[in-house]
Amino acid sequence: MFIKILIVLTFIFICNIKSSLSQNENDKVALISIVAIVNDDPITVMDLNNRTQLIIASSNLPNNLETRKTLYGQVLQSLINEKLQSQEAKKLKINVTDQEINNNIKFIEQNNNMEEKTLIDNLYKNGVPKSALPSRLLANIILDKLLRKVIQPKVIITNNEIDNEYNNYLSNEGKYEYKFSEIIFNYTNLSKNTDTILIAKQIRKKIIKENNFEIIAKRINENGTGKFKKDDNWRLENNINTKTYSAIKDLKINGVSELILLNTRVSIIKVDDKRKIIIPDLSNTVEDISFISFDLPINENRISGFLEEIKSKTINIKSCNEMSEVAKIVGNKRGKYIGKILLKNLPEHFIKNIKNIEVNKPTLPILAEDGIYIVMVCDRNTKLNQEFALKEIIKNNIKSRSTNILKERYLLDLNRKALIDIRM
Repeated sequence: MFIKILIVLTFIFICNIKSSLSQNENDKVALISIVAIVNDDPITVMDLNNRTQLIIASSNLPNNLETRKTLYGQVLQSLINEKLQSQEAKKLKINVTDQEINNNIKFIEQNNNMEEKTLIDNLYKNGVPKSALPSRLLANIILDKLLRKVIQPKVIITNNEIDNEYNNYLSNEGKYEYKFSEIIFNYTNLSKNTDTILIAKQIRKKIIKENNFEIIAKRINENGTGKFKKDDNWRLENNINTKTYSAIKDLKINGVSELILLNTRVSIIKVDDKRKIIIPDLSNTVEDISFISFDLPINENRISGFLEEIKSKTINIKSCNEMSEVAKIVGNKRGKYIGKILLKNLPEHFIKNIKNIEVNKPTLPILAEDGIYIVMVCDRNTKLNQEFALKEIIKNNIKSRSTNILKERYLLDLNRKALIDIRM
């Protein structure tokens, strides 16, 4: 009888082991199951789960099945876009180093007042695999490099565009303008618009409750739930979408909008600043300059004598025209007339030496790490300097807008040309 019982128990034990092993194998198969194929590159359930968990943990969303189901479509679209961008980067021989990813992790830790090398472990304690954040940061860096290599060279700004916007700016003095930050949740074909709106509602509720728009916005941008755009440029009503303007026009500074429902996305906006347009005097932020440059002597002991020699050759130069001619025959021949330039774009040692110098008077030799310089201010025309400074700001605004438009078109084209097989 004892032997029979032992045989039965042994049989049950073996069956349980087989069942357990079978369950483990099923779990493994489930994790590597493919949810999408993008030009022959697979996206697995594990990829989807890892990114979803990163979003939930970093955005402090409820960690439940309902949240996951709501996020899945949006997350999958983000993974598809990243796969396409990675394939494009490979074609263009764009590489990302481990050091670049580690630098991004360190930057996030510093911004969140965290100790170095603790971010990944903190996420891991919240159920986020250690590879999830580096994978997302890799995608961010790839996109940034693609934009610099593919998009930015295509941005062309004409003088007519700058002049038109400059004249509009002058005519709008006295009207209100805004600086604002925006969290964008794009609609996708892989999730219902109502799911995207639901996630946006949850995020807005958390922003209002915790009063930390920018921290949450940065997390959302990092984990791919949405995009965070902080516009440091002042924007007038005529440069703001009509629905967006209606949602923010009565908000106070630091006020957060209700959800803004547009054709392709949902937005949440925080008004960072608001003011009546008073055109600032920027004439003192510009100089019109020319320079002569000299290579450093190989023997450091000769520097003092070399500086005196340079001074004697340049001290009697009376104009920028003369300086341009002298630059052709002395120094390393790289000196030239620069023209008008914003002071903030000059090296600090240039700024310090030309700040109070008289027009058409050369500076004393300026010793820098990369050489020795003589600089001259050619002209100080307050009216022209003011116009130049304002137009530089306008040019940067146009460049930013054009870059964003071309970026969206570029990413859309990548999706259109791709062979994408969704298996969810």
